[in-house]
Amino acid sequence: MFRLAQLSLANRALIALITVFASVFGVITMASLKQELIPSVEFPQITVLSAMPGASPEVVDKQVSAPLETALKGVEGLESTSSTSRSGVSQITMVFTYGSNLDRARNQIDRAISNARQILPEDVQPQAIAGSISDFPIIFLAVSSDKPLSELNTDLARLSVPALQKLDGVRGADVTGGASQYIRILPRTADMAAAGAGVQAISTALANNGSLIPAGTVEDQGKTLSLQIGSPVDSLETVKGLPLAGARAGTTIGSVADVRIAEEARTSITRTNGKETLALSVTKKPEGDTVAISQAVKDAIPQLEAELGNNAEFTPVFDQAPFIEKSIKDLTTEGLLGLGFAVAVILVFLMSVRSTLVTAISIPLSLLITFIGLSATGYSLNILTLGALTIAIGRVVDDSIVVIENIKRHLSYGETKVAAILTSVREVAGAITASTLTTVAVFLPIAFVGGLSGELFRPFALTVTIALLSSLLVSLTIVPVLAYWFLKSAADSGLSATDARETAEKAHAAEQRSRLQRSYLPVLTKTQRHPVITLVAAALVLGGTAAMTPLLATDLLGSSGQNSMTVKQELPAGTSLPDANAAAIRVEDVLRNIDGIKDVQVTTGNAQSGFSALRSTGASNSSFTVVTDEKAKQSALQETVRTELATLTDAGKITVGSQQGGFGTSSTVDITLRAATSADLKTASEAMVDAMDDVPGSTEVATNLAASQAVVQVKVDRAKAVAAGLNEDQVAGILAATISPIPAGTVRIGTDDFPVRIGEGTRFTSIAAVRDIPLPAAAGPVALGSIATVEEVDVPVSITASNGQRTARVSVTPSGANLGAVSA
Repeated sequence: MFRLAQLSLANRALIALITVFASVFGVITMASLKQELIPSVEFPQITVLSAMPGASPEVVDKQVSAPLETALKGVEGLESTSSTSRSGVSQITMVFTYGSNLDRARNQIDRAISNARQILPEDVQPQAIAGSISDFPIIFLAVSSDKPLSELNTDLARLSVPALQKLDGVRGADVTGGASQYIRILPRTADMAAAGAGVQAISTALANNGSLIPAGTVEDQGKTLSLQIGSPVDSLETVKGLPLAGARAGTTIGSVADVRIAEEARTSITRTNGKETLALSVTKKPEGDTVAISQAVKDAIPQLEAELGNNAEFTPVFDQAPFIEKSIKDLTTEGLLGLGFAVAVILVFLMSVRSTLVTAISIPLSLLITFIGLSATGYSLNILTLGALTIAIGRVVDDSIVVIENIKRHLSYGETKVAAILTSVREVAGAITASTLTTVAVFLPIAFVGGLSGELFRPFALTVTIALLSSLLVSLTIVPVLAYWFLKSAADSGLSATDARETAEKAHAAEQRSRLQRSYLPVLTKTQRHPVITLVAAALVLGGTAAMTPLLATDLLGSSGQNSMTVKQELPAGTSLPDANAAAIRVEDVLRNIDGIKDVQVTTGNAQSGFSALRSTGASNSSFTVVTDEKAKQSALQETVRTELATLTDAGKITVGSQQGGFGTSSTVDITLRAATSADLKTASEAMVDAMDDVPGSTEVATNLAASQAVVQVKVDRAKAVAAGLNEDQVAGILAATISPIPAGTVRIGTDDFPVRIGEGTRFTSIAAVRDIPLPAAAGPVALGSIATVEEVDVPVSITASNGQRTARVSVTPSGANLGAVSA
């Protein structure tokens, strides 16, 4: 290491040039580093979502979750799978071993889904969502206008989503909360009978028209033209004008049926500040800058509102950028304060402005070199890398202090500059190198830790390592050159040998009489005289420190200081969407009247697509996102919210928590239970909840094992059905066609695809009415109740399974952030 100092002094101009380049490029890379709250961690997890509107959890589990989970088991690197089936939604979570190529896995999943489509219901379209933190939306927007939500939903998909996806770094935009539309064909019974047409004729007309069929080429006047047959069905008027085969001449769909665009039945309701809205979430690419993208989205809002018209309004409900900017600002302020205090302390002890400035230069220079290292490794500015830089500030100056102080001491002896610098560096090079490498040996191994913790803290470890190695390099190369240029030597002022010797003796004597030595030497003398007492005291300090360790709260990532919270409302299973919405309005009214709360967004029911489907907790539940005043004390405000909501009656179970989970982390300790049957699982879950109730430090114990809800079950008596000339599948098909509209393909109008459904089904107000449904039989119509049992039964609200076994999860919520104590 001493050779570096020799080389630097011999090439001072080169060192100066390198210093300038390092400073310039360090500033450039510091400004270009992307900003995030935490490092972008890729969870080895992919979730497959499938929507099956109107289906019960048992039907979803049997027809979607089970066959799809079986088809996905062949994906490479798969460690485990679990499925959750709720009313109308299937969610399959696939966990892979760390280090798996998720892009490759996702391609295999897409192929498995494609192969499984033949065994899935026709209208089920699974979609895969990867498990990276960058896949979590960086901003949620509530959108409202004077238009109906269904029309606003279409306009957002047509205008706003493409505009947002064009922004640099945006991966995608997802609209949820609005009812989709379809083309509804309602046959008029009298007109159908008069024309001699049936429902099948309408389906056939839609299936046999609208296709463009290539038929070869035509040579015309020296040109070769493609020949195609057919014309598209691209408007309601075209649908109405389709002729019906087998009916009276001139009969069209429009002459025997009403054709119009209708809205799907809603499965969820989203409201912001008391007004029904749509939710628009924006996700970024892994290389995207969260703060820059958030700002670009907010800058684009005025133009998006103008394009939509009709008093359209975009309200940011959740935004990662302010948390990131505040965290970076606070850490930067702390870092600058640390730099200032470090310089002040150096000045007090060295008592030399020149030496202090030379030493102070090493701090920003080492940090700028670290920024270059962060850019080269692809890491971002976040709370962990900035925290590492803050820690490193106090340590990077140590090497330079040792070098400059030793150089100053030798110069005070009257030695020439070059001799003093080289002698000083030779004396301390080994010590500072050993000291720096020892510290590096503490932090660097963290970079090789596997799993989630390794991915999360690797940037921290590498940032500290780069900063420390940079400080060592600066102290051995740049500091000696700066000392040569800025420090003075008594030998350079032309002193004689005698005067130089006297100067050295005076300097040595002054060192012995310094305040530091006068205060330190007596302490050192007494500790050496009483080594047993000294060692016992050290052992007591060490033991006391170890004893206090359990008192520290432990967590993966504590509260990030964000000005938001979540409120969840759980109502009895089977509660209808309108009743759940009414209960949510009561909670919303209370929240909006609490001082310190700015915005309240609530989603009631089950979202069936996109990221919102992952957050949905059940058809009878509501989830609130509450944005608070940044200046308010968040913990006190949460307690106020709990107190106010506790006064509500008949509002179900209400829980209040922080928004920590919004970044992919969990604030609970989870226990997974497995059993062969639902009954055994329920017994085990209840026992575990009872056992966890007394855990010290916990505030709430809950299980995801859902309660039961009532459904109408039709059990066909196969013998009676065969006697009537029917079978179970025929009965199911007839009932489905009677109760629900008949699907008849899709029609593209403009840029939108609309499903087509014939009829509106039959609404039954009692179980007895279902029993009286007539079924066509060989000997004449028979009532459903004569060949089947129709009764009300209880089924689970949701079904969770893993590797063929039913599972449940018991979650324990700690008080504060002491996850470690609760887990132990």
